[in-house]
Amino acid sequence: MNIYQSIFFILFLFLGSASEIVGQSGNSVKSVINLEFERLYVKMDNPLRIVARQSEPVSIDQLEAFLIINDSLKVPIDLLGDNGYFVIRPDTLGTVEISVEVGDIIETTRLRVHPIRVLAMLASSYGGKDHKISVPAFISQRGIVAEVACCYISARCKMLGFQLIRIGSRNQIERSINIGGQFEGRTREIIDRATPGDLYIFRNIRSKCPGSDQPQRLDDMIFEIE
Repeated sequence: MNIYQSIFFILFLFLGSASEIVGQSGNSVKSVINLEFERLYVKMDNPLRIVARQSEPVSIDQLEAFLIINDSLKVPIDLLGDNGYFVIRPDTLGTVEISVEVGDIIETTRLRVHPIRVLAMLASSYGGKDHKISVPAFISQRGIVAEVACCYISARCKMLGFQLIRIGSRNQIERSINIGGQFEGRTREIIDRATPGDLYIFRNIRSKCPGSDQPQRLDDMIFEIE
């Protein structure tokens, strides 16, 4: 191992701790897996780098990968790449198990697969949750959107719908169920009645991202009208 590979190995020993390692065999670590996204995400091409205590970069022939579903079903999963740089794409939630053969030792690392994080926000550049917002700014909104919040991706998912609850300044309560992300029908009427002191709660927000089999429920949003 030359000096540059030694430096990389030392760095990845520390970086590997951020990769949500579930378990690894052996008393003396000879390989480290570093995830570019810090987590494995479902239905995403996840880049990773694997370094080992050897003179050459890790090759695909040294690796074996499986996807463990429901802690019982274990199926092979493709691991593509070479020269220490690889990509893996889990098609479902579960745990990915990657084995690295270094000399006469096989080390196994388990990594959890996470859903892609998506955030709901108001469509017109007033995003987030738990915000205070003026009456004109709130009434001018036309809907809410769902944006991917990981993996250096700028993308939106399809909004399926949400429930809106208005708690007026005199504790009167109004509710509506909205289909899609645009404020329609009764939802639009409730939005237009905003006055200072009202609370608007968006809950049961559901979206579906490309490649996802199931809808995803997003975090609630709460806005206080000023």
